[in-house]
Amino acid sequence: MQDAFKNQVAALGPNLDFNPTESYIDLIVGSADFLVTFESRTQPMCCVLMAEKSNFKSELKKLSKITPFKVIDPNDESELQMALNSFSLLVHKKKTIENIKIEFSKKRRELELLTKELNVESAQQIEYLEKSHIEEARKNANEKSLLHFLDFVQSESLGEDFLFLLTKFLWRDLKKMDRFVQVGFCFQNFSSKSQVFSYNGVTESTFSADVDFSSTKAASQLASALGRPVGTIQAWSMVESKKTAHFFVENISASENMVEYESYIKERMALISLYLDRWLIEKEYESLLDRWDRTFRSFSGFVHVIDDDYNLYQANYLSRKEGFVHSQCFRMLAHRDSPCPQCPLKSKGRSSFFLRDGVRVEANVSEFDLNGKKYFFVIYDDVTQTHHLKSQMIQSEKMSTLGRLGNHLAHELNNPLTGIKSYVETLLVDQQLQLAPNMKSDLTEILKATVRCQNIIRNFLNFSHSQKRTFEKVALVDLVQNTLQLLKSATRPHRLFVDIKPQLAVMAYSQDLQQVIFNLIKNACQAMNSNGVIKVFTQEVNGQIELIIEDSGPGFDAETAKHAFEPFYTTKKKGEGTGLGLYLSKKLIQNMKGDLVIDRLPKDESTSGPSEASRSGARMKILFPAEMQIQSKG
Repeated sequence: MQDAFKNQVAALGPNLDFNPTESYIDLIVGSADFLVTFESRTQPMCCVLMAEKSNFKSELKKLSKITPFKVIDPNDESELQMALNSFSLLVHKKKTIENIKIEFSKKRRELELLTKELNVESAQQIEYLEKSHIEEARKNANEKSLLHFLDFVQSESLGEDFLFLLTKFLWRDLKKMDRFVQVGFCFQNFSSKSQVFSYNGVTESTFSADVDFSSTKAASQLASALGRPVGTIQAWSMVESKKTAHFFVENISASENMVEYESYIKERMALISLYLDRWLIEKEYESLLDRWDRTFRSFSGFVHVIDDDYNLYQANYLSRKEGFVHSQCFRMLAHRDSPCPQCPLKSKGRSSFFLRDGVRVEANVSEFDLNGKKYFFVIYDDVTQTHHLKSQMIQSEKMSTLGRLGNHLAHELNNPLTGIKSYVETLLVDQQLQLAPNMKSDLTEILKATVRCQNIIRNFLNFSHSQKRTFEKVALVDLVQNTLQLLKSATRPHRLFVDIKPQLAVMAYSQDLQQVIFNLIKNACQAMNSNGVIKVFTQEVNGQIELIIEDSGPGFDAETAKHAFEPFYTTKKKGEGTGLGLYLSKKLIQNMKGDLVIDRLPKDESTSGPSEASRSGARMKILFPAEMQIQSKG
């Protein structure tokens, strides 16, 4: 305490014990400047700040780390007396507590000695129990781990990625025992090459490598395959496997838990070998099936396997997603509701027929038995294109023959036609005959028909020799009227309506266009019974002129319309038609950059005309594109 207050404190508190060796709390009495010197002390102390009341605040500000027990004015002895008494009580209480601690410490030492004696007596029993518990826990954990592993391989062994999942599973278990770079399997694949599956805790990988894990060179061989340094390699042979296979681990250094994880691996190696063999067999089987499926589906035609009831079991024209459950070949392949009439199963051999519209096939069937049931392997070779080319070759040969025949016929027909023309011209110019007007008109028509026949022969020869001719301006109304003059006898039983604008003209081959119109009107007459209706009119659609010849006959059905323009196709009786009329007509129009099409009329379509018969029949259109059109002013 500060010397200035020592006598004063001694006078007021003579019973206070200031012996520092027995005191539990230091009493420090003095000014703020004196107390500041004790701020660094850590032992218990009771500080009393002596300061005049007017300086209390300023003195307290000097103390930053010490909080005074009391702040007393040096002149107030009663306050100081009370503070010293409080301190005396505090010291007494501290002494009492300390005595209790000493007694408690003594009792505790006695208890510790007693406990130690008891522990020594039961140490062997406790040690035995602990060993028993550890062994039991280890055994239970091992059994639980084996059951978990067995559940895993049973549930995942048929999966596509079983080997990678197995590698990850083993990595997680072994990682608890030691530090590994990677774990994996190496075995011979289907090509007898060494295949490695590995996992490094992040990514899985597979690669082919020539690594012998039964030799000491395994680490260097694996390093060459991976292109990186490889740590210590430990490998275990799967002796139960039918293929040469190993499980390996790559660790950083020699393992401290070698016995533990060797026991773990050996306990599972036989089970792994069995399931790995099973998985490899499944993969090999799937590979064989995939090769068969690729071979099966690579066939350009149609191939399927069916039973006696035409049920499909495999087909190269159906995807795996479509499946074959309750599917029959005639429904899926031929789009029919019943078996094909020329089905190869009925002929038990090779057959050729139209499988469906536009698809011609040659079929071969082979029978085999499986599990006591009869199946059929059927191959359909698509010969549609070959058949089409063959038909085209036949048609080309026919046309070539027709061209050679035409040259001969032209010579044979031109002779009598020239004679007829000469006789008619002689009759017309002979003034002595004095022909009646109607006879003279008939002779003129005969002359025109003769000339037209000669032009037809000449055009036929030009067409067969592909000779070029010059376009000329043709007035459609005049050409149609001239053509109708040649068909008086054919059109006499029918009603004829012509509606063509006089100013319409086209650039065309006049004789060819007349020949086409002649053929179409003649066909219309032949298609109708007596009292039919023929309409010849024009219309403009999207800038294109259409010359339409419409009749009230039965019209075209779908099959006839499909083949109408094919050479030698005819619906007339044998000996009445050659099947070349529409074919040549279309070719002649196409040579003039136009086209000839069939426009079939629905039975309920209303058209202008005096007869209900005009509501059905055939409608032929000659199409003149813009480059053929000429608008005449006349």
